[in-house]
Amino acid sequence: MPLSKYLEAFQNVRPNRTNGRASPHKVCMLYAVMDLVEEGRLTENKIPFTYELKNRFAWHFEKLKTEADMLNPVNPFFYLRSSDFWHHSLRSGKEGDYEQLKSPSEKSLHDIIEYAFLDPELFELLQDPVSSARLGLALSENLDTREEGFKRWALAIGKSEKTVSNYSNALKGSISNWLSDAGLLNRNLLTISDYFELTRIAKNAVNEPQFTNYNTRGNGMYSAALNLYRQYLDELTDASIEQDVQSIEQDAELKDTQKKVLVQARRGQGKFRERVISQWKKCAVTGYDNISLLLASHIKPWAVSDNGERLDPYNGLLLSPNLDKAFDLNYVSFSDKGRILISDQLGEYATLGIDKDMKVPLLEQHQDYMAYHREIFHTKGALVTKG
Repeated sequence: MPLSKYLEAFQNVRPNRTNGRASPHKVCMLYAVMDLVEEGRLTENKIPFTYELKNRFAWHFEKLKTEADMLNPVNPFFYLRSSDFWHHSLRSGKEGDYEQLKSPSEKSLHDIIEYAFLDPELFELLQDPVSSARLGLALSENLDTREEGFKRWALAIGKSEKTVSNYSNALKGSISNWLSDAGLLNRNLLTISDYFELTRIAKNAVNEPQFTNYNTRGNGMYSAALNLYRQYLDELTDASIEQDVQSIEQDAELKDTQKKVLVQARRGQGKFRERVISQWKKCAVTGYDNISLLLASHIKPWAVSDNGERLDPYNGLLLSPNLDKAFDLNYVSFSDKGRILISDQLGEYATLGIDKDMKVPLLEQHQDYMAYHREIFHTKGALVTKG
């Protein structure tokens, strides 16, 4: 699948490494391009080396640099050519100069290269907020260890620093040790990058007496840590979505036209998104009306819905990204009167723009779907369940 291909490519952009640390230059250049696409400032698959691009690169660079890093947007613009998805369109007659160019300056870059461009499939993915967010997360993997990436992601979805620290220590310490003693694991859990491998380990862990004993004493803290790390890997690799897509494509009872519609719906695109937009027209909770930044989220999760429910616009809310993520992870739900319900596991939810007085104007057709979501919210809290 194209998204899976580019998630892997973005995780492996091969940044320059000095003193064991990855340089942020290539990552910042790609972040700059993604920003310009998201803001509608880059509508064609042509990326000229402009002041606007350099300025956005510098903004990201200031956040990610160390004292050893020097501001230089020329090098990543040129050397990203080592990634299969980044290409250059040359000025007429400059092919020879391009092949001989080893250490570009801004002048030589302008003289030889007209613009950079991406694989068409990648440029299309960057125009979708969901795909772009996942690609951005994958890109960050070039700069962090898996543990650092997990911590940053957990903080971004509203977990407190104390909770994140406790979960991280449990994953690489206690849980890894218990599973190692049981012969189920021979390494630190936080080195695992495969969602399905972690899922298999988590299923075995719940049957391990030492794990279950301490998990009970800790009021479910250890299972919560495993679930959150599994969600992080799922978010990073899009694993559960791609698994659902594969199931659709292998279903012999579905016609090709039905498969296409369902695949688009699972990826938050196509008719389902159009129908949800038509119904709500703006964020169902906040009223924010920039449609390009809003996400169509299933109320009753995809995995437990039939094909009709998966395409039913009344099984959808149009939400801003933070609310969509909190709703998808069951950190928030809504009462039958539409009042927001917030899990005590969400942490500092105000920093995510979530307010205890928020409401959604539910119709009668939404009620059965919301009742199902509310049941998951009350009984399972933040269990990993994709919407």
